Amino acid sequence: MESPRTIIDLKRLAAEVSVQHGIRVDPDDPMMAVVTLNRLVFEQAIAQVLERVHAAVKDFDAAAEKVQVRAGGALAQEVRDCGLTVRKEIGAAIEDFRRVGPATGSNAPGRRATVGEQRWFVIGMVLSLAIFAVGVWVGTVLR
Repeated sequence: MESPRTIIDLKRLAAEVSVQHGIRVDPDDPMMAVVTLNRLVFEQAIAQVLERVHAAVKDFDAAAEKVQVRAGGALAQEVRDCGLTVRKEIGAAIEDFRRVGPATGSNAPGRRATVGEQRWFVIGMVLSLAIFAVGVWVGTVLR
């Protein structure tokens, strides 16, 4: 049995046909079965369109995820390259520290850095690069 809303809709449609065309149509007229059938076909077509739209959105999301992964890979490579460059610069700076002559004060220009100071400097640089890399990695994972 049809819901009351459908019956009301059919009565309204029958009245509209009577007004516009001058033809009396009752809600239980066989022609109204065609109207109901038409509505059911329309609802099924809409359901199929919605399924296709949902599939397209899912495909789009998958493509966006692939783009993010590729961008993350490119960023990671760039960070590795920058890290290598920084490492080379740190090595060059350490060599410069070793070449400097002895100084009288601990902060005097030209003072030669001790091995312990050099190690702490390198450890500090490596830790700061590691923290930066972890931050980049966490940022890509959370997206």
